[in-house]
Amino acid sequence: MLVVSDIQLKTKETLLYGANMQLRKGTIYGLSARNGSGKTTLLRTISGLRSEPLGSIAIQENDHLLSALEVKKQLFYFETVEWLDPNLSGWDYLRFTQDAWNQSDRPIEEIVSFWEMDSYIKTPIKKYSLGMKQKVLLAMYGVSGASYWLLDEPTIGLDTNSLKKFQTYLLDAKTDGACILFSSHQNDSLYAVCDYMYEMEDGSLLLSMIKKGDDKG
Repeated sequence: MLVVSDIQLKTKETLLYGANMQLRKGTIYGLSARNGSGKTTLLRTISGLRSEPLGSIAIQENDHLLSALEVKKQLFYFETVEWLDPNLSGWDYLRFTQDAWNQSDRPIEEIVSFWEMDSYIKTPIKKYSLGMKQKVLLAMYGVSGASYWLLDEPTIGLDTNSLKKFQTYLLDAKTDGACILFSSHQNDSLYAVCDYMYEMEDGSLLLSMIKKGDDKG
């Protein structure tokens, strides 16, 4: 379980006061807030790309608190396609991710086929459309084998078919035991795939359960 305790999120202004989260494996969480409210800043903080003097973030497995190195192997966060080197190929990134995280023996070809990238995956990224780049970014999560996925606006550039695939992708990862936290636009229909929602509002982080339909015994 990934535990965020009493985090104060502060940039030029304070975005969150004493926020708490408990993110469990086999669960999908949405993160919603209006633009500029700090969703990306929160994800960067959870991932370890930035720090806050107040509060703590830790992953605990079977009563064992993971070390910083162990956390890096269990958590994956790739914020934006702007991080991709245009001179490398999607295949280069997938190979690097699988080797560096070393948490999955799932064939890269399987994920490439799922995202329908076979025709371009070994060509330089500078030739890719935005949607192609986004598929590479998403595929990196699958080949990492990480237990905790943090995704920031993961559906940018995806067409209708790819959006459907993305929902299947998340549900399959959840079945495999992954914990997923992703941000998207407020009131995004994509949140229907979530089990829980966190909403950033007036300096607070509010948790709610997503209703999956009427329960009929």
